[in-house]
Amino acid sequence: MAEFRKVVPVLKVSDMQKSVAFYIGVLGFTVAWRATEGGGENCLLQAGAADLLLSTGSHLGDKPQFTGTLYFHMAGVREFFERSKNQVEIVWPLETMDYGQKEFGIHHCDGYTLGLCGSPGS
Repeated sequence: MAEFRKVVPVLKVSDMQKSVAFYIGVLGFTVAWRATEGGGENCLLQAGAADLLLSTGSHLGDKPQFTGTLYFHMAGVREFFERSKNQVEIVWPLETMDYGQKEFGIHHCDGYTLGLCGSPGS
């Protein structure tokens, strides 16, 4: 039987430099690698156990689109909200949900919705 280890989302971005600056400057990711090939640019970003691949490649379509929300589980979500709330577009404010998770939502510059969440005490 197959054993899945992790999922690495690949997001189409319209401006690689702007997107990398967002993930590094606002969310604290680092660049693991960056490469140009086949008419597009790819960049793998990492923060803790989270990996995220950004791409300008035409194989992902003409424009950025995604109908869901990417959730990033983290420690210190309250402190992170306070530090970043004036740098991002807030989709929903920091709150403790009915299911006990403390979270808030932001928009990425290409319109992706990112949920940042942690345990109620974080």
